Amino acid sequence: MIRFRHLAAMLAAAGLAACATPAATTPTAERDLSPGVAWVASSQGWADEAEAVYDEATAYVEQVAASRPEGSWAVALDIDETVLNNVEYQVRLEESGATYTPESWHAWTGEKAATLVPGAKEFLERVNALGGHIALVTNRADSEQLWTEENLAQVGLTRPDDFRILMTRAYPEGASNKMPRYAIIPAMLGAQGYPDVEVVAYVGDNVGDKPDTPGDWEFFCIDQGAMYGEPCAAVPGPGR
Repeated sequence: MIRFRHLAAMLAAAGLAACATPAATTPTAERDLSPGVAWVASSQGWADEAEAVYDEATAYVEQVAASRPEGSWAVALDIDETVLNNVEYQVRLEESGATYTPESWHAWTGEKAATLVPGAKEFLERVNALGGHIALVTNRADSEQLWTEENLAQVGLTRPDDFRILMTRAYPEGASNKMPRYAIIPAMLGAQGYPDVEVVAYVGDNVGDKPDTPGDWEFFCIDQGAMYGEPCAAVPGPGR
């Protein structure tokens, strides 16, 4: 009987100790996120804006398709925060007090857990249905290309049904400037059997997701809440 009373006392003490958990162990879901990250992570406003941009891009390519032969035009898209949403990676960083490192990003891409940016899949499907081609040009490392294709497949985007080209960059020596890769999209499509293709539109979330020089093309900007790089939105994030 004494043993049972002693056990009960120990359990009661443990319960009191659990109630006195320090504030530092507050569940991460309750911790504050920066406004841009919180907006992308949980705001319907961000999803609505992304879909609106893709609606504009869709209207444009429909005009293009009406005046060009099938198979003669293409659209180039960035991947991160344009087709794939990596906000969970940024949430983890902010909740843990960490900052971006190539190692943590590499580990994240290996999880293949990025989700679709709203409107992206429907846009790609529409381009293909209209007779256009899709080229994905990303600054993800070449060592992450297989993971990237597998992540895309997990969200329903596969080669060649949804895209024909996916170009990464060499790491660590590869330049982040995408101009040389943009320049060879027509040649790559030509080598695949689609000659004389012109890139008529670019979609991205950073200012570098389009050519440096003007041309006969349009650029469509996805607002990524100023999470990475140099955002293309004039005033990125909520409250625009």
